[in-house]
Amino acid sequence: MADSLKPRVEPLTVDEGITDGPLKLTPLVLGAGVYGFDYNTADTLESTVPEQAVRTAFRYGIRTLDTSPYYTTSETVLGHVFDAIRDEFPRESYQIITKVGRYGRTKEQGFDYSPERVRASVKRSMELMRTDYLDGVYCHDVEFVGEQVDDAGHEGWKVGPDGKIRDEDLERWGLRDEDAGTIRGPGDEKVLAALKELFALKKEGVIRAVGFSGFPLPTTLRLARLTAHHLEPLDLLQTYCLHTLQNNTLSTYLPLLYAAGVKQIMCASPLSMGLLRSAAAPQWHPASPALQDANQAAIRACTAKGLKLEDVALGYGFSSAKPRGAEGRETPTVVGLSTADEVHETMRVYRALYPAGGAKRTGREPGEPLEGAAEGLEAQLELEKECVAIFKDSGTYNWTWAVGV
Repeated sequence: MADSLKPRVEPLTVDEGITDGPLKLTPLVLGAGVYGFDYNTADTLESTVPEQAVRTAFRYGIRTLDTSPYYTTSETVLGHVFDAIRDEFPRESYQIITKVGRYGRTKEQGFDYSPERVRASVKRSMELMRTDYLDGVYCHDVEFVGEQVDDAGHEGWKVGPDGKIRDEDLERWGLRDEDAGTIRGPGDEKVLAALKELFALKKEGVIRAVGFSGFPLPTTLRLARLTAHHLEPLDLLQTYCLHTLQNNTLSTYLPLLYAAGVKQIMCASPLSMGLLRSAAAPQWHPASPALQDANQAAIRACTAKGLKLEDVALGYGFSSAKPRGAEGRETPTVVGLSTADEVHETMRVYRALYPAGGAKRTGREPGEPLEGAAEGLEAQLELEKECVAIFKDSGTYNWTWAVGV
């Protein structure tokens, strides 16, 4: 068993990552939502499988984890894992990012952003994960609590066909520069109150970085500006499913988020919550029938050329979302890894594109060559373009599902 957990390719190093931000991050972050019931069964979660996955990830240099109380058993499972691996990996050798504010499924009953619950939630997370500090804490799924302006959170397209935000959308979503400090209602006040409490915990030394996570980019941008105006700029912001082969909207919003003072931005779910892979997506996945059909076409296109959609999608998702030449730091990729085998496979794909001391993760368009890459990536790059063409032809490219409405 010990040999099966040894790295099979070169581990990540800090030199390859982001060393000048609030948190020192390697290019990959372990998404620990997979250690909950949304992705795995009790038999798996109560076995040694999570320990093997985390130990293997840490050996590869993936030393930051992202979790949440909302991910059912994740924090509990991680606490047991950290106990089991402590001799090899003491607390100071890895970073924990968790969340506050979301504890249930519904918008009406699943959220509590009150300062009292924020503080209690941080304390409970530390107890479960056997730590006396947290490297980062997000307000979870902020769009469910903050005010939704117009159709910012509805399904549809948040950039125009040219990949830019239309002037009329900037106005109706509250994204004009002069709107930066405008509080739109009690939901915005709740978000500010929760973040104020997190910043207080940061000043107390309990938290090292503060931020929020969310999906609809018009809402996250508006709330990032609001936070900077009334409190201070966010240390961290996490978005998901928006730097993928199906949806590249983040590249448009990223410079605006950095201009709002956000110090570090993380891109989660390059496989779009399990959609962009050969296996069936989870039953709860919000992809439309048209998107599901297009995804099947993308699977067939990759299979015809001897590759798997998940490998092609990861290959693109591993690149930074920061457009070439834009201001701001590169974006790490948060990827869920349930088993040691998944860790090995992910690192195999990563190193095929980014060998140690080789290519750079500079932001790029799908199919665009990697800066400094070795030869042999023709099939990967061609399939990136082919998959994007499939989504565009089906009318599902850059389409986002409704969240927080």
